[in-house]
Amino acid sequence: MATSRVLVVAERADGLPPHEAARAVADGWARQAPHVRVEAHATHSGGAGFADVVARTLGATVQPVVVPGPLGEEVPAGVALVDGPGGTTAYLDTAQVCGRHLVDEESLRDPSGMTSAGVGRLLTLARGTGAGRIVVGVGPLACHDGGAGMLAELGAGEDLADLAAVREEWAGTQLVLATTTEMPLLGFSGPSALLSEMYGVPREVTQALETRMGELSDHVNRLLPPAKDLLTGTARRPERERGAGAGGGAGYALQLLGARTDMGAHLLLDELGIRGRLPASLLVLVTDSYDEDAVWEGVVVETARAALEAATPTVVLARDAVVGRREGMALGVSGAYTLREGEDLAALAARVARTWTPAPPTGGVL
Repeated sequence: MATSRVLVVAERADGLPPHEAARAVADGWARQAPHVRVEAHATHSGGAGFADVVARTLGATVQPVVVPGPLGEEVPAGVALVDGPGGTTAYLDTAQVCGRHLVDEESLRDPSGMTSAGVGRLLTLARGTGAGRIVVGVGPLACHDGGAGMLAELGAGEDLADLAAVREEWAGTQLVLATTTEMPLLGFSGPSALLSEMYGVPREVTQALETRMGELSDHVNRLLPPAKDLLTGTARRPERERGAGAGGGAGYALQLLGARTDMGAHLLLDELGIRGRLPASLLVLVTDSYDEDAVWEGVVVETARAALEAATPTVVLARDAVVGRREGMALGVSGAYTLREGEDLAALAARVARTWTPAPPTGGVL
């Protein structure tokens, strides 16, 4: 095929962070196909490392802070500040505050008592910088309190009696929840069930956590009676909103404050200027594992869909791949290529470049 631009979009892959993975693939491709323009773009799903990718791409100023961790201990974090035409945007990474890496494996088998209070402190510090827009990346976290600790830290009180006042206080700040998942707060597809399925937490523990989540949502709905859907007339239950279950309910708390919700990978298509580069390109998506999760939510599916809308062909480079060709084609993915033994990302890129961007017969520049 003939293309003048190869757009490499990478998340973490083969042990490399997004920027390094994107650069490795771009370098390998460019060496093999010097006749095309190759661009390297890092991106993220919204979990751990979210703010770092944004900061490095947009040249943010990072303000270091110290906030409570999931067990109440002080942990370092950062507020990434980006100035734009509409004012300052702060990008936050909740994994810095309550990430699973901050707690030992044994303690993670029962997250009861762990708190999201540090997220509340981080929000307060971000607003204190003068940022009028705050984008909060939320993925898997150690805490599993439905965001109650966060709301209490913001002034709602331990019983959340002042939740309405806190929501009104934050009404002037534009909050965006950049989530890695669309899961609701409760049910078989909620975060409590996921703890058993993904992390092996005992079912008696997850059942107790689910009960507490249900009690919390009932209490919140008494404090803040849900608005009615204009079409159906039924109450819009906030615990059922997409993304409410992110971070053990941190997403739920942010939504209660009025946060707009978007998938992190979808949001960054525009925040990082990737979407506008898709037309008239070949998209090379770089991921660690091209599997069922990758085509359900995250960087691969969001970016591939955007490419499909722009009529841009897409190929995937991955450490391993189990997605069938038919399923990939439904996303607009024309081919998937995996690392061979002893091969690195740059070498894989060069191998694939021979197929997708062969040198023109005349040796001229396309």
